[in-house]
Amino acid sequence: MKKTSDLVHEMLTEAKKAWLVAIAVGFENETKFVFSSQRHPLEELNQLVQKGGSPIGLLRFDKENGTIQGSYRPFEEYENEEWVKKYFAGLLDNAGDIIALSQHQHSFPAAS
Repeated sequence: MKKTSDLVHEMLTEAKKAWLVAIAVGFENETKFVFSSQRHPLEELNQLVQKGGSPIGLLRFDKENGTIQGSYRPFEEYENEEWVKKYFAGLLDNAGDIIALSQHQHSFPAAS
């Protein structure tokens, strides 16, 4: 597994060519997201991993002619897993909710 700093770097590099990019972090019963637009994405990802989350891959959203197109790319550890396509297809079915979440998500460092 890559270091979380490498995953965040990968997301931010991808975000230079996209409207919005997020790391999908899977938990047993839910998915959380670390957005490229957050102030402290590395700290946010580290907190989610410490809580038991697994970074699965990148969701990418591009604006084209007034519409938003979503795509995904699993991280190397998951690219050959059979369930990943269905997982990301399900996330993209909820693209509007994910984008709305990105607009309201603010990341603040956790108090020690």
